[in-house]
Amino acid sequence: MGQRSIHAYTWAPMWTTEYGEHAVNRAAALGYHHVVVPIRNHENIDAKAIAGIFAAAAIKPVTTSPLQPENDISSTDRTIWQRGVDRHKAALDLAAEIGADRMGGILYSAFGKASRVAGEDNFKAAAEGLALVAEKARGMGMILSLEVVNRYETNLINTAADAVRLIETIGADNVKVHLDTFHMNIEEDDMMAALELALPHLAYFEIDQNHRGLLSRGTIDFSPFLERLKQAQYTGLIGVEAFSSAISHPDITAGVGAWRNMFDNGDDVAREGVELMARHGF
Repeated sequence: MGQRSIHAYTWAPMWTTEYGEHAVNRAAALGYHHVVVPIRNHENIDAKAIAGIFAAAAIKPVTTSPLQPENDISSTDRTIWQRGVDRHKAALDLAAEIGADRMGGILYSAFGKASRVAGEDNFKAAAEGLALVAEKARGMGMILSLEVVNRYETNLINTAADAVRLIETIGADNVKVHLDTFHMNIEEDDMMAALELALPHLAYFEIDQNHRGLLSRGTIDFSPFLERLKQAQYTGLIGVEAFSSAISHPDITAGVGAWRNMFDNGDDVAREGVELMARHGF
């Protein structure tokens, strides 16, 4: 199975089985090997149907498991913390039923702009909870990949250095790093240095333009990063992500701030991603 991955939200306004089927079929037709399935609302995940869709398309799912304030695994309230652990474990079961071998995203805290600085106690709570989730994942032959995101989406892990520290604290070899160039462009002093630091732990490198629209328009030059990954003989996934107000559901638009119409058809983003990766040998 190849390394190219793309988020379902490139085509899907939100996750439903019907929207998901369209995204999976378009991704497969355009040369992708994996599609990200957000396990956001568990009641919307028809695992058997989704597994069938991926099997028919001959590609694999990658799952995410976002958290909310009421089940924040970095909370010092043990009831909330336990809900976070339990939610991730339930999401792992759904991921396995779908056919995924990994679960990623913002696994370490609630998604959204925080109102205060995270404390060391929050960091320790996240590490403790994720160690339990990682243990379950290991028994299922799955990895966890922790996505490093910007200050408006979490107050806990904003840089590659933060993620590496969390992984080392967790101490599980099936916990990896997920870097996204959109977030790196906001938070890192030196994006290439951040890649170098994360590289020994890297499982997912996501290509995402500074405005989250078409990859060919914007300030981020992806070539140096892809060249470095090729030089390092990187074998993890390389993903594409983009959002547009013309496609995203209002809830998704609000969550990621996709206020502008950046593209009308996800195929345009997907084609640019394939061309870019192929040009660098992926």
